[in-house]
Formats: sequence, C-alpha cells, structure tokens
Amino acid sequence: MNAILSDPFYSTLLIVIAVLLICLTILYSTFKSVFKTLYPDGIKEKAPKKTINVYEQLTAYVPIEEEHTILMDHEYDGIRELDNNLPPWWVYMFYACIVFAVLYFGYYHMMGGPTQKQEYETELADYKASKEVEKKSSNVKSVDENSVVLLTDAGSIAFGKTLFEGNCQTCHGAGGKGLNGPNLTDEYWLYGGSVKDIFTTAKYGKIEKGMPAWNILNGNKIQAIVSYIKQLKPAADGKAPQGNKYVEEVVAADTTKTLPVDSLKK
Repeated sequence: MNAILSDPFYSTLLIVIAVLLICLTILYSTFKSVFKTLYPDGIKEKAPKKTINVYEQLTAYVPIEEEHTILMDHEYDGIRELDNNLPPWWVYMFYACIVFAVLYFGYYHMMGGPTQKQEYETELADYKASKEVEKKSSNVKSVDENSVVLLTDAGSIAFGKTLFEGNCQTCHGAGGKGLNGPNLTDEYWLYGGSVKDIFTTAKYGKIEKGMPAWNILNGNKIQAIVSYIKQLKPAADGKAPQGNKYVEEVVAADTTKTLPVDSLKK
C-alpha cells in the first residue's frame, strides 16, 4: 500500500478521483436544493417563474409567507419545526475545505512536500547561518562611501536581499524592478551606478527627489544592500529607464571579505 501511495502516478490518480467525487457531490447537492426550492411539492404543474436574487441563492432564503411549504409534520406543545436547508455559502465553504484537505494530504503526505518540522529546521539553519556571519563580523569597523567595496559571497548577498526587502522594496519594488522609485535592475542611474555612487545616494539620500537618507542603517548594512543591488539582472517587466546609462568600470571585486554588520547589541 505504501509503495502505491508513494508512486506519483497513483497518488495523482487518487487525488483526481477524490476531486471528481467531491464535484459530483456538490453538483448533486446544488441540483437537489434548486429542485426542492422550485418544486417544493414535486412536479405537479408548471410553477410561475420567480426572480431569485443573489442573497436568496446564497442563503436559501424562504419568505415568511412561504414557510408553510417547509413545515415538518411533527409538533410539540403547539411548536412546529421548519425544514430549512443549510445556507449554500456555508455548504460551498465546507466542500472547499474538503478539496483543500485532499490536495494538502496529496502534496504533503504522498508527493513528498516539506513537513512543518522540515520547514522549521530549514529556517532554523538559515537563522543560525546569518547569526554566524554577524558574530564573525561584529568587530569589523563600519564602512563609508570611501571604503565601501563590492561583496560577492552568498551570505552577504542573502543578507543584503533581506535588508533591501525590509527597507527599499516599498519604493523600488520587488527585485528592484521599480515602483515609485527608479528601476535598479537596468543600466540607467540618476546619480551614478558605481558601488560608491549607490552607497552615497543611499546613505545621504536625495530629499528633493523623494529619496530619504538611510541613516538608520550603518555603513556595513548599506554596503550589503548595494552589493545585492549590483548583482540584479535586468528585468523585462521593470520600470522604464531613468537617468543616464552607466558603463561599469573594470574593478576586481573583493571576494575575501564577508558581510560586516553591527553586533546585535547595537
């Protein structure tokens, strides 16, 4: 049985069959509900057409003057019960939950989707790696626009991406494609496209153009952000170019340094 469930073909086939059964159940329930609404006493004669609005369809609303059609036979102390249907919106949500459960079970328990434990362990490993980078560089002196260099190691780029998403993405868009702020993935720059130029712009800002001075970030973090920006590839769906085309100078990147950031106590 386990061998069958582990086979992607049979797992997919079981999911498809389950989804089809659920869809057929939904169709049957919907047809039955509509039929009962239109013909409460069965098909005896053609009933006059009635306009049903969206609210009535979603709630299976029965007007007070028609409640006698859904009265149940039993009675207790003069009290009678109405045979109301469950609101269709609730039924549809219930069926949607069933479909979600089937897909969830198929992906995570048949097709090898990551479990919550595996996701936790992955995130924990990433967290420990970032802390290790911070620990190694906690005593490194903060850089400025004169000493900034391009970092290329994976840890620095990953940390720069995290900083960019938390501080720059609001204006420059996901992946630096441009939003309110300029596109950072093309060759055109308003204030220069070198590492030092971008660092200076980020550090001191251009208030008249809406670019704030990021003095809440130290030089090491800005250096990481600049290094992340410099490795972005041109985006086809990016914002239109602004400024002048920048031709990159041929300068060897510093591959010996890792990301220098402040210690967590600061």
